[in-house]
Amino acid sequence: MTSRLQNGRFTYSCVSLAICAATAIATAIAMLATPAAQAAEWRIEPLVRAGADYDDNAILTPRTDVDADISGYIIDLKAKFAYASETSKFFITPTLRTRDYDKPEYDADDQFLDFRLDHDTQSSTFAFRGNYSRESVRTAERSDADLDIEDPDEIPDDDTARVASVARRQLFRVSPSWSYRMSDASSIVAALAYTDTSYDEVIGNRYTDYSDARANLSYRRVWSPRNTAILTGFYRQYESDGSDPVDGFGFNAGFERTLSETMRIRALVGVENTETTPTETESNWVADFSLTRRLQTITMLAQYRRSISGGGAGSLNSRDQFNLNFVRRLNERASAGLGVRAYQTNALIKGNTNFDERDYVQLRAQFTWKMTPRWSVETNYRYTFSDRSSLGESANSNQVTVWLNYRPTPIIRSR
Repeated sequence: MTSRLQNGRFTYSCVSLAICAATAIATAIAMLATPAAQAAEWRIEPLVRAGADYDDNAILTPRTDVDADISGYIIDLKAKFAYASETSKFFITPTLRTRDYDKPEYDADDQFLDFRLDHDTQSSTFAFRGNYSRESVRTAERSDADLDIEDPDEIPDDDTARVASVARRQLFRVSPSWSYRMSDASSIVAALAYTDTSYDEVIGNRYTDYSDARANLSYRRVWSPRNTAILTGFYRQYESDGSDPVDGFGFNAGFERTLSETMRIRALVGVENTETTPTETESNWVADFSLTRRLQTITMLAQYRRSISGGGAGSLNSRDQFNLNFVRRLNERASAGLGVRAYQTNALIKGNTNFDERDYVQLRAQFTWKMTPRWSVETNYRYTFSDRSSLGESANSNQVTVWLNYRPTPIIRSR
């Protein structure tokens, strides 16, 4: 799935979306063939949201003479189609989003599709997840403190924070994995992650189409009821438009520890070797330290990650990133959340004119009030800071979004 330059503009076919839909439909058909004796349930969970949005620096520009404040509304239509049986779980969620602002150049019609399949047998587990998105670069390339993410492995690290453009980005990502239990104490996990991204309406050399593929093979060993040792080897290939593929390989090792029924920590440290020239490689240490906690009224995720990441800047970079999600239910009607995304990037290949070092921070505060079982109001505040070394100046923005949410009664079918 690659883009092609036609009539001076990049065009991208609907192949990605078609693959997502075909995969989802094929999976659903396969599930319908499940023996009738097995209990199963279908759910349809629609969601309609209307929001008022204001941002005093929508494109994170450091220039004070640029009028970059916007205000307008957002309409969000979403439906989750879910299936669950004794051995399988599956969902697919299409989303349509419309943004209309007082400055028409920032208007956007965005589309998203998320899906996931989990299937368990006596000795193995298969998972297949992915997503497709077509949206404005202004929002797609800005790392967001997403409070809905509860798995540290699902936090992306491929944004550039270059949002001063009216370009659009299309991204397709799939991540199949398979685990096999060799014994009560030992298991292996094989996983792939493939991302294909293209841009259109780009002015200048601001973004680069790219693909990024990564393969992991892990060995897990339970040495006590609460502790599991992990050893992982991995290989990746990153390819940007007009450049040769860049290969990398490495390993990490560490452990997971269950502190209680509600809290778990993970610590992994390793090294990744990345090809910088046809004859040279560069070694960088990588790490992942995370803490997750889930209580009846509290959900928390804290993570420090050092990784080699790729993106639309056209080059691999080392990224030190800190992530925090904290959501607390205050009572039966109200909940509050706090999120932090902070990272620092450095190019692996020095002198790359299409990449610059960057410091980025986003702080998010959220408050939700449930008026009725179906209606709720959600208020979000985001403070975003970006400092690019090539500009020698920093930029920040304050964004406030107020949502009115309506969740109709789910449609449930059991057999």
